[in-house]
Amino acid sequence: MSLPNYYYIAVKGSLHATDCQVFGLNEDERDALSKRYSNSSAEVIMNGVIIKGAAMDVINSLSELGYHVVCSTGEAEIVWTMQREI
Repeated sequence: MSLPNYYYIAVKGSLHATDCQVFGLNEDERDALSKRYSNSSAEVIMNGVIIKGAAMDVINSLSELGYHVVCSTGEAEIVWTMQREI
C-alpha cells in the first residue's frame, strides 16, 4: 500500500482586499484561474501570480481544482496553505 503524494500551494491576501497572490500553481492551474477571473491578467510575480479576486473566492475556485485548506496564519494579511493529492 503506497502513501498518497500531495502538492501544496499558498494563497496570500486580506479578507478586505479585492485581489490576492497565489504561489506554486502549475501552468494549467494558472490558466484556469486566469479564465475564471477574466478581469485579471494573472500578473506574474516572484514565484506566483496576482489574481484580481477576493481571497475567499479564489480559495473556493481552487477547491474546484481539488485543493483544500490545510492551515492558515496571519491577521491583517493571511496565508492559506492548500494541498491536493497527486
